Amino acid sequence: MSEEPVLVTVRILDREYRVACPPGEREDLMASARHLDQLMREIRDSGKVIGLDRIAVMAALNMAHELLEL
Repeated sequence: MSEEPVLVTVRILDREYRVACPPGEREDLMASARHLDQLMREIRDSGKVIGLDRIAVMAALNMAHELLEL
């Protein structure tokens, strides 16, 4: 029997998001959220991209590029 998902609150760019995940994946989710938060802050602080949605898309593109290079 699998364990019930737990709700985890993560903060990304000073906004809280509640995400359900299996108990054994909580730490990985938290690490992923910290990585995304750091990347989005770097993009925002560069001043080249304005708007949360555009910052999120640029962060997603950067992360996809990183994965494809593995």
